[in-house]
Amino acid sequence: MPERKAYEFWIDSVAKKVVDRERQLDRGIEVIRTESGLGASGIPHVGSMSDAVRSFGISLGIQDLGEKNEYISFSDSLDGLRKVPSGMPEWLEKHIGEPVSNIPDPFGECHKSYADHMSGLLIDALERVGIKFKFVTAAKFYKEGSLNDQVGKILKNSQRVGEIIKDVTGQEKYTAQLPYFAICEKCGKVYTTRSHKFDGKKVFYKCDQEFVGENKAAGRKVTVKGCGHEGSVDYTRGEGKLIWKADFAARWAALKISFEAYGNDIEESVKVNDAICREILGFEPPVHIMYELFLEKGGKKISKSFGNVFTPQVWLNYGTPQSLLLLMFKRFQGARELDVTDIPKYMDEVNHLAKIYYKMEEADDRDMSNLSRLFEYINFLKPPKKNDPLVPYSVMTEIAKILPEKNGEDFAVEKLTEFGYLDGKVTEATRKIVLGRLGLAKSWVDDFEKPEFLKVEVRGENKKAIEDLIGVIERSSDGEKLQNEIFDVAKRNGVKPMVMFRAVYRILVGADRGPRLGPYIVECGKAEVIEKLKRAI
Repeated sequence: MPERKAYEFWIDSVAKKVVDRERQLDRGIEVIRTESGLGASGIPHVGSMSDAVRSFGISLGIQDLGEKNEYISFSDSLDGLRKVPSGMPEWLEKHIGEPVSNIPDPFGECHKSYADHMSGLLIDALERVGIKFKFVTAAKFYKEGSLNDQVGKILKNSQRVGEIIKDVTGQEKYTAQLPYFAICEKCGKVYTTRSHKFDGKKVFYKCDQEFVGENKAAGRKVTVKGCGHEGSVDYTRGEGKLIWKADFAARWAALKISFEAYGNDIEESVKVNDAICREILGFEPPVHIMYELFLEKGGKKISKSFGNVFTPQVWLNYGTPQSLLLLMFKRFQGARELDVTDIPKYMDEVNHLAKIYYKMEEADDRDMSNLSRLFEYINFLKPPKKNDPLVPYSVMTEIAKILPEKNGEDFAVEKLTEFGYLDGKVTEATRKIVLGRLGLAKSWVDDFEKPEFLKVEVRGENKKAIEDLIGVIERSSDGEKLQNEIFDVAKRNGVKPMVMFRAVYRILVGADRGPRLGPYIVECGKAEVIEKLKRAI
């Protein structure tokens, strides 16, 4: 491990702040918990995952300070559906306003509900990058009574809660009604109810509200109206939920959360929850950091309500977990425009961090310290003892473009050895790493750079030259000799060598140039090359 300097990486600074605060409060918290919330109303995107990754990063920093820790991923599965995301079935429109945990899975029956499917996508991404977490869903948490104490206190002090909301936001709505959404017993909707009375056990409501939702799948606005039913629900049985401006506070107090980050789009709501948590629930709210959101190229917020969401799964098709973690851990301040074309840049930046960490490149003391620490964090504080081969992404994609159908793995290893990225003594572990990254590069080439095979004229002298070359290849076993024989084939058939080489490159790799042709043909396998040449003529 590089020598630690006085400069602190941002994760370490926040972790130290959290630990110091808990020691100062001395409130008996033995396991310091960090948390992030997941809106389960749409497909999780890279921004959704950044909440989780950063919270886990702080958890790692707390652990590195010698404290017990736990990261909790909390799914807001009782939130109502306000929009049908693009690409989703249009039939979801009839469920707008219902809790997402009560809506059927739009992708079939692989999950019990809409919420479970969306949460499952985030769980998959977290597991694929190796993040350890405790998963909690709002639906289960409310139903099991884990929030009963907090919800009861907030409802009993609803007048003061309404005043806090008014003081912070200017909104007067909750000075006249309870900060609670009952789930209507008749229509099943949650955002159309108005809770107006609490008797200590039951919440009385009327389903008489309306809001404008949206069916992006069909391209239309949807006015959702209450059904008019009047009734009551038992808050201890999870038959409703707190409004967002009180819900965070309840779970912070119930789970004893010491840290949670938030996006700048909900700053006002966090201030309200902090005040409710402190004044009504008697629990000092978590340490926060505020971050800016990831944006699409062009400055538009990345949204889970659109069908073409940039998901962590998309990233992991083309990049390593470390490259995705780098995106999240590099910094938390400042909005960043992002799309899939940034992945190669982050892959190469991971290599740069490795060179700094293993002192293959120099930097000033501050950069050396922070960049080395960043490399440790993207490896979850367990960086590899031996440096892996640092192959530029562009090199991997170029090899992927000319990869033969047979013996492709051996071909790639030979090329990387030839280029000096491997030392000739390739262990199975190194081979696995290299081929894994080659697979990512190949996916990139297949999806974004797959060559369109150029039309090749194979008549007259060209056809005779290709037929002649096929015979030469059948008799040849030495790549360098074959390289020279291709020139001979061109000359004796009256074809300029440049034209001959270009024609063969177009047939084999779909480009006007490529690797040394003779060795490439032998390494690819003569049978495969001959088959392609025969198809061309």
